Amino acid sequence: MAADGPIAWESDEKLIIALDFGTTFSGIAYCFANQRDAKVAAVVDWPGAEGDAAPKIPTLINYSADGKDFTWGASVDKMQDNIVGVKLLLDPSQERPLYLPMLNYKRTLKNLPKPPVAIAADFIGAVYNHALVEIAKVVPKNYFALCQKHFVLSVPAVWSDKAKNATMEAAKMAGIFPVSLIKEPEAAALYTMHSLDFSLNVGDAFVVCDAGGGTVDLISYEVVALSPRLELKELVPGTGGMAGSLGLNQRFEEAVKSLVGDDQYAELRKTKGYALALKSFDREVKRAFRGGEEDEYFVNFPMASLEDDPEAGLEENCWRLTGKELKDLFAPLITDILRLIQDQVNSVKIKRQNNGVTGIFLVGGFGSSAYLKSKVGTQHPGVQVLQPTDAWAAIVKGAALSQLPRQATVVATSATKHYGTKARSVYDSVIDAGVPKTVDPYDGRLRASRMTWFINMGDDILRDQKIKFPFFRSIDENYEPNDLLFTNMLYECADPNAPIHYSKGDKIGINCKVQTDLRSISDDRFKERRAIDGRPYYEVHYDLVITLKSALMTFSLEMDGKPMGSVEASFN
Repeated sequence: MAADGPIAWESDEKLIIALDFGTTFSGIAYCFANQRDAKVAAVVDWPGAEGDAAPKIPTLINYSADGKDFTWGASVDKMQDNIVGVKLLLDPSQERPLYLPMLNYKRTLKNLPKPPVAIAADFIGAVYNHALVEIAKVVPKNYFALCQKHFVLSVPAVWSDKAKNATMEAAKMAGIFPVSLIKEPEAAALYTMHSLDFSLNVGDAFVVCDAGGGTVDLISYEVVALSPRLELKELVPGTGGMAGSLGLNQRFEEAVKSLVGDDQYAELRKTKGYALALKSFDREVKRAFRGGEEDEYFVNFPMASLEDDPEAGLEENCWRLTGKELKDLFAPLITDILRLIQDQVNSVKIKRQNNGVTGIFLVGGFGSSAYLKSKVGTQHPGVQVLQPTDAWAAIVKGAALSQLPRQATVVATSATKHYGTKARSVYDSVIDAGVPKTVDPYDGRLRASRMTWFINMGDDILRDQKIKFPFFRSIDENYEPNDLLFTNMLYECADPNAPIHYSKGDKIGINCKVQTDLRSISDDRFKERRAIDGRPYYEVHYDLVITLKSALMTFSLEMDGKPMGSVEASFN
């Protein structure tokens, strides 16, 4: 039977749906890619949200006792024992600064009803399905059904490739496909600079500081073209840390505990007044603070029964916070962010010795802090420090915009690490002194294991550029099919000077395990050789091809420049 019209996957019409999956808040933006002048819009109607329009919802989820049902976002009762910060559990390798309360990762995992990836999948799926319902309200039903749906998720730039892969797995578990990833500061840069393109010049360089709830990400970009579209390139590798505003909230809770004592705090935490106090600090006090030490701020604990402590500013369940006390709460996070920005500025100055930095963009929830802006401005006099009016939306709208390359795109990235493999090289008594050596059973030569770095930290890599890692294997003439299943380790190194030899220290780590399958390849593509003892064998030459997208590496396999066989990467 002939169809009445083209089905969704045959249609050229495309709906882009972007999710800013944040540590504390999450949001959705979307656009119809084929519209002549595509506009990015946000979903602002959420179940349980307060007020008429809520551009973001809390990244919260709460499961029923049997773990089968859950509530999410603004619908969650804040007084329950909710799961918060699940995004951070996708990358436990991130180093927590000393000024944040210690997180017992193993205990946290034990108390979860599901693995973090499955919980993230539940939340992402719920947000996505709700977004589909809301978007369907603004376009004709038939057109909505016709559109291909493409999903894009933003992730911290400093996340490990393993964590990025876990995010992709969460999206797949949620039934979302196709999906792509984009680095959060890249998304923010695209949107912010696209909105300011009337005042940009080719050659301008900006540091983008995305200060969110859990992480702070920084990348610097140079404007390389304005017409016919905005084109940016990364100048130096992205950096970041866990100095987000969630840490400020945690420091506030520690301060409350210190104020009232352990016994009172244990009871206080069970009250609704405590939840209201945390909300007041998060949404009012910390946003209003501008650095004045003599200013006063009041946090109420309604319906609590706290003992008065006038000297500490606690009277009638109301805590009077001085500007100086707030400054102390902010201090370590601000210091960390200023250091991160300074490091980026210094790196840009080294790369662009005659130009330096044109401006600094502060985006994200914490990035909208007036106090943070004033401190950054003081540290960098003469450099424009800009906070977009819709800083909260810069990431999610930029993520949607990234799928409209005719409007704005990042054309090159800067490698954040060295990537390479181990290979058995011909032994050199100088280079390989002290390194174990073996005799090659085929050619009889002495060999030693060395690292070969195909991507080096700071390398400028064009978007979608193919980087080939050449391999060769020796196999017996009478090989079995499974002898053409090869496993290679892809290694990474964050040290500026990547070592020649592998050690089990902290300089080199395993990025992923790559399994290549050449069982479908005929042996006439292999090279016939004779071993030192005269027996015949084959040399199998192939290239592992890596392409660096915005936030994810993709793998393929080639022989003699042609795609062949298959490859699968495992980040476990």
